[in-house]
Amino acid sequence: MVSEGPDTSHLTTVRSYLIMKAESKKALKLAEEWWGNKDVPTYIRIHSLEMSDLEEFVVLYNRCFLASPDPFCPLTSEQAKILDPEGIFVAKLWGKLAGFIACFVEKHGESNYGEITGIGVLPSRRRKGVATALIKRASKYFLDSGVDDVYCEVYEENLPSQMLIQAYGFVEVGRRDIPMQAGLPAKSASSAELPGGKIMRRLGLRPRTGCETCRDI
Repeated sequence: MVSEGPDTSHLTTVRSYLIMKAESKKALKLAEEWWGNKDVPTYIRIHSLEMSDLEEFVVLYNRCFLASPDPFCPLTSEQAKILDPEGIFVAKLWGKLAGFIACFVEKHGESNYGEITGIGVLPSRRRKGVATALIKRASKYFLDSGVDDVYCEVYEENLPSQMLIQAYGFVEVGRRDIPMQAGLPAKSASSAELPGGKIMRRLGLRPRTGCETCRDI
């Protein structure tokens, strides 16, 4: 008779997101310096997300996160329709979506602060300046909105994203810990304790049993 071993379903682990902060002006300066005396290549076009891009954006979003270690639930077309396109910018290479950045301006008392809630570039389109062009556009958006400080969250196991964001002046100022039970959020977890970036939490994209493509189970 083979022993089934102890029941470990009750065990709780913790996943963490690093809370990063930078000054808008510094991020823009570093993004501009990255290009040096070069112009942004003409094959990179940055513009606001448009409804006509929505279906392609869903595919882009899901492909970007499938290629990263971040906790993840697929975005559907219906969920994407409730996104406010304000502050969401996409990069096009040769007419096709290659990357995106989602920016929000939050009010805190009498002041505003900016937040990058999601950034992604297709694996086949990386190292071509797409992320830099997106961060440059986001920095201008925040400055135009009167924002001095910008925050973002980076999953602790996503080292490439940490290195990318640090290159534009972001430093760690805190952590967001997520209690997990057997791979799922603890039953008592609030919406702020859900895995995933804020763009996921705004949409209520919760990890769910039976979703084989989710990174949370």
